[in-house]
Amino acid sequence: MPEIKHYAIRFHGGPEGSGEGIRAQIHLFDDSNRMVGAIDFLDGIDPLPEDTNQDFIRMSMPSGLVHSVIDMLRNEKPIFLEWQDRLKNAFLGTSQEPVGEGE
Repeated sequence: MPEIKHYAIRFHGGPEGSGEGIRAQIHLFDDSNRMVGAIDFLDGIDPLPEDTNQDFIRMSMPSGLVHSVIDMLRNEKPIFLEWQDRLKNAFLGTSQEPVGEGE
């Protein structure tokens, strides 16, 4: 389960975004600057594409979550990316944190 140390954000304009319906992407990097994950934010695609785990973890999320994910990346620490074999999907999240940490 890699800890996310750096990220890069891309926003795609135009009527179709990236051409695949992707409106925004966040690339996630570990402490050695290796890309370990990517999150694609899509408009109006139902169902979303399945998450994959090949060279890196790729997640799909609705565009409405992009600001929440950016807020978490900016304000929380540590953040981890994990693949769940049983569910065949990924999650991005924090470890347990104390209540009232004041972040």
